[in-house]
This record gives sequence, structure tokens and C-alpha cells, in this order.
Amino acid sequence: MVLGLITRMREGRRSDVCEDGFGQSLADDARFFVRFRALKHRAIVWREPDSAEEHEIETHPILGQFGDCTIAVADEEGRRCIVRERLWHGWPDPPEFVFFALSPDGSVWAARDFHHWPASWTRPPSRQPL
Repeated sequence: MVLGLITRMREGRRSDVCEDGFGQSLADDARFFVRFRALKHRAIVWREPDSAEEHEIETHPILGQFGDCTIAVADEEGRRCIVRERLWHGWPDPPEFVFFALSPDGSVWAARDFHHWPASWTRPPSRQPL
């Protein structure tokens, strides 16, 4: 980590943004954890994204980097919630799902990886477990 910071400084790159382009801080991670925890206990009915939403998410500078495909979207309290799935998941790979909630202005309000679909959430019809 320190060597990476020194290298970025020598090359004149900003040191406050991570290489993944997301650049969240520890405070952001804590805030996202609390927000996701509250949302996973709410009854959210998810739906499949339409082709326009799918394209918008895939081409988004942050969302498209995480997960392999968008499996569910929902609107909750004015925020666009998105769940993407990873084809490769489980140790040592990241969790199966990644969650994003975007504020109306498009900023990331919450982001979190998770292994198990919350019981209070209703999956889209084509994504029901077997």
C-alpha cells in the first residue's frame, strides 16, 4: 500500500482515488455497511432490468466494473437499487452478489458485497432459487 502511494506520488497521480476508480474511504465503507444492513431488512420486490437499464448499468463508470451481469433493480425511497451477480464467487473470489444504491443525482449512496440473498427481498421471477 505504501509503495503504491509513493509510486502514484512520483508519477504525479492523485493519491486519494483507488485504482478501481471507486475510491471510497473507510468512513464510506462504514456508512455503506449501515445503509445496506437497514435495507436488507426491508421488504423489497426486485424486478429484472429492461434493456435500457442494463445498458446504462454496464456503461456506468463504476457499476460496470463490479459483477458480471445485472440481475435485479428496484426503486426504494427515490434511490435506484441494483444487484449484480458474479460468475466466479466464493473463497478466494469475492461474494456472489454486489449491491449498489444510487441517489437521484447518480452518486453512490451505498455499495456492498454479499453472499446470501436477504430473506426479506423478493427475487425477480427468473432468478428464483431452484
